[in-house]
Amino acid sequence: MKAHEKKALVNLYESRYVKLGYDIKTVGWGSLDSQLLRFKILGEIGELSGASVCDIGCGFGDFYPYLIKSFGAVNYTGVDIGDKLIEEAACQYPEAQFTVCDILETPLNQTFDYTFCSGALNYQIEDNEAYIEKMLEKMFSFSTRGIAVNFLSSYVDFESDKNYHLPPEVAFKMAQKLSRRVTIRHDYPLYEYTLYVYR
Repeated sequence: MKAHEKKALVNLYESRYVKLGYDIKTVGWGSLDSQLLRFKILGEIGELSGASVCDIGCGFGDFYPYLIKSFGAVNYTGVDIGDKLIEEAACQYPEAQFTVCDILETPLNQTFDYTFCSGALNYQIEDNEAYIEKMLEKMFSFSTRGIAVNFLSSYVDFESDKNYHLPPEVAFKMAQKLSRRVTIRHDYPLYEYTLYVYR
């Protein structure tokens, strides 16, 4: 992702935050039900009770209370490139860890059992496939058990110009470069799918 693309993305979310405040629409979700379904599918990657978890593009960190409710204790770290969103996340969930970081530029210097990324790789940029492949490689490099990432599907009736729909076949090929243990979940009622890549 180029510098001007990153700046535009941060500005998009932070302008929404100024207008809407702490709201799921600020981070691009259409409804609470759809957000919770995404969280459910992400969480089905494995047994997360007691696990260390990294949430890339965490927004307000709302995956954290879902994990606590569903799995009990987790060691959660939320990462985002937007300062204002991270500030709000830290206010909402002071017991969790949050950091402002671009993982392709600044190493996290720690490992996690599982790394998640929900909705953060769906915006149209100059070279989405190259960027996504780098992000998958980086997330997998500091994950000891696996990663779960969701993408907008190419099997849809409509695509917005601002969004990027990664064909699931392409995601599978990218994942196979990292591991032989790959699953694609294209079985839930949203216009997207979730990729699991295991160690």
